[in-house]
Amino acid sequence: MIRGRILLRRDVFDMPRGNRVGSIEAGQYITASENIYQWLHLTGGGWVVAGLQQQYIEWKVVADAVETPNLPVGAVPMNNFPAGSEEQTRIKGRTILKCPVFTEPAGDRPIDFLDANSVVTASEHIFQWLHLDNGGWVNAGTKQQYITWAIVREAVEASPVEADPEPGGGFEPYSWVITRPPPVEPWPITEIKRRGRIATLLVDYQNPRWGFKPRLHSLGRHNAHPQTVPFSIACSSIKGPGIPLKEKMLEYLVMLNGEKVKDIILKPGSGWVNIPTLPGTIERLSWAGNHVVVKGTRVQDGVEYASVHAMSCNQSELIGNFFDKDLRLILHKFNAVTRTGLMIKIANKRDCFTPFITDPDLNKGDMWIPSAYLEFWPELPFTLSDGVQILEYELYGYSIYGRRADGRSILLRDLDGFKTNWRINSPEVPV
Repeated sequence: MIRGRILLRRDVFDMPRGNRVGSIEAGQYITASENIYQWLHLTGGGWVVAGLQQQYIEWKVVADAVETPNLPVGAVPMNNFPAGSEEQTRIKGRTILKCPVFTEPAGDRPIDFLDANSVVTASEHIFQWLHLDNGGWVNAGTKQQYITWAIVREAVEASPVEADPEPGGGFEPYSWVITRPPPVEPWPITEIKRRGRIATLLVDYQNPRWGFKPRLHSLGRHNAHPQTVPFSIACSSIKGPGIPLKEKMLEYLVMLNGEKVKDIILKPGSGWVNIPTLPGTIERLSWAGNHVVVKGTRVQDGVEYASVHAMSCNQSELIGNFFDKDLRLILHKFNAVTRTGLMIKIANKRDCFTPFITDPDLNKGDMWIPSAYLEFWPELPFTLSDGVQILEYELYGYSIYGRRADGRSILLRDLDGFKTNWRINSPEVPV
């Protein structure tokens, strides 16, 4: 079950992004049965949007009332096997929706997420909270509406128990080490990430393009300038031609931000659109402080350029948001810089996420940028101060993790700062 509190007056809709059917005043407490991209399905009927950072509704998943499901055919209670049996029982299941993972049942803040259609194995359940074999707890729902699972019998090969060479077990140097079962299929952007190298688009005061200071030209009466980073279809520092903005991408923009923010970012002069066109196009750019995947580099006329991955503007299967695994590599957050160098949101207060897209019909969709406009992340494998090696980076919104060889992950950076000797110099986008 989801429980929360309304921070700002919210409209209630018959379905996500549907027709308004009512409203809930600030300060009210709510319960909901499911969450789809921060749209909460109220138990009394209707849907409300909590905001990507829960800025409208604070909520969390709490333990549901006890409801033991009927075991499927062939399933057995976990404690019905005699001691010394060559068989064992496990909980096996599959996620239906994306599910948060907590350190304990009904925890306050998730430490990880399981993608939809992920295979789950667990050692126990308490009121439908499953204790994952790889660590953490996840809520299956009273009627297994989030995770379908059953207790199954498995044959195991008996093996002698070896003595622990270090009584007491090994010392884990970082308390934020977590483990997760691998998804059934990796996100496409995750596979692309593994073949490239992550870098961050330098903000104005880091970027030689702007003389390592906030750009002040063309500000006029405005206090801030969008921190745009232009791309080209060839090895050049000149911004390339516009990119078509298709209907599916517009719908995705609304799903990510809502109608009001969509209207703001599509306003001419906002940075994303300079001159209105029919059909609609956006500028070939993104926003500083965001992360990208560099596919390769090339030197031309003595200057090194980087080829950066971007989504096709023709993409139609558009799901997920900034906080899903690795998606912030192709979903970027708008920000602007003031005269004093302060990074601010769109309209100085609104979150705005834009898909980082390209036109595959122009030079195969190439997006080139001078390498000097990027901060490349430390090469992998990266060795932490305790000797542990990081083999892969994993991004979840504002949190960056490093995956070790054993599949466990270490938190490298979150909104409170860096957690290890791993560092990048670029600031985080405004939160």
